[in-house]
Amino acid sequence: MGPRVYTAREANALVPKLERIFNDLDGVRSKLKTLKGKMDVLEMIWGEEIQAETTPDHREHAHYLEEVEQAKKEFDSTARKIQDLEGVVKSVEQGLVDFYGVIEGRLIFLCWKRGEKSIDFYHHLEDGFQGRIPLPTEEPAR
Repeated sequence: MGPRVYTAREANALVPKLERIFNDLDGVRSKLKTLKGKMDVLEMIWGEEIQAETTPDHREHAHYLEEVEQAKKEFDSTARKIQDLEGVVKSVEQGLVDFYGVIEGRLIFLCWKRGEKSIDFYHHLEDGFQGRIPLPTEEPAR
């Protein structure tokens, strides 16, 4: 069995959920950035010595490492929610997600970019975001 094929209407119903998922991903990315900054400071101060258990800041650094690992798992789990919808994440940074659809009997990607209120574009499988075409005004039957 192949991937889920959506109508534009079905894919559009997922837009609010996609926005929530990307907001959650932003939160995790922000947390990772903060943790990385804290770790970088400790590593600049101590260098390789941060790995030694006798270093005063070793436990704090180890704690940040654990938090980073947990945040990575949270990020993967959150990103997996898009895959569970059978969306194809093209870019987390740009918020690009495609869903399989059919137009004029041809398999295409219904293309959504974060911030767009609805899915109004598609592109052929071999084309990327740059090849986006406005959806036909009437959704043809599959």
